[in-house]
Amino acid sequence: MEIESITREAIETLVEAIESRDLRSVRRALHPTASWQNVPHPAAEGREAVIALLDGILCFSERVQWDVLRTSVDGTSASVERVDRFWLQGDEYAVACHGIFSVDIATRTVISVRDYVDVGEWQQRVSPMLSKMASRPSLDVVSAHLEAIKTGVALTVAAHYALDATIECSASKVVGWDGIADYYAAVGTQPELRTLAWDFVESKGRDAVAVDWRLSAVGDTMRSGRDHYEVRDGRIIYLMTTLQLNAP
Repeated sequence: MEIESITREAIETLVEAIESRDLRSVRRALHPTASWQNVPHPAAEGREAVIALLDGILCFSERVQWDVLRTSVDGTSASVERVDRFWLQGDEYAVACHGIFSVDIATRTVISVRDYVDVGEWQQRVSPMLSKMASRPSLDVVSAHLEAIKTGVALTVAAHYALDATIECSASKVVGWDGIADYYAAVGTQPELRTLAWDFVESKGRDAVAVDWRLSAVGDTMRSGRDHYEVRDGRIIYLMTTLQLNAP
């Protein structure tokens, strides 16, 4: 009975992490050797491969909701029937799924998922939208990112970055999606962020965008600078911030 309770809890933790769209939480809910197969496609093997599999749909979605219809637990495995709902560009997409989940009891994490998905719905509606979002002009991607910054919600901002993205500013560097999410969570707590303004946003070719900005600081000083963005497949892969202190 205790084993089945742990199994159920581990699966619920993963579902909650997926609904949060926080890749850090998803990673914690998965075993290091986790695998995920969307039948009939080959399985993603290893936790980082699973994160890469889920990354696109989770980060492109404004909202994710998994409606679990029925769960049947047997030891360390469970059959989970559900409807996966994703909101992309304001529209809802619902995909029926039946997953077989296995849990590692020692770590209380999900070690494997074999998912039987409504392939027709996915290929006809979801996949074309994901392709459309991945092919957006770099200027559109960065403009959406700037709008997200105004919300002050770290996950909304981090969603615009690729898994292997890098942020550089002066002598500091942040590498990877998790670190970038942590970075924006810290920046979002700073009250002066509310005084951030953009003066200039310009495309610098197919995959690059330049942004000039001003940030009012405590006292009579103001900071300003230029951000250089590089975009790949609808996500930011690189941001270099050049600062100019004590601007008039």
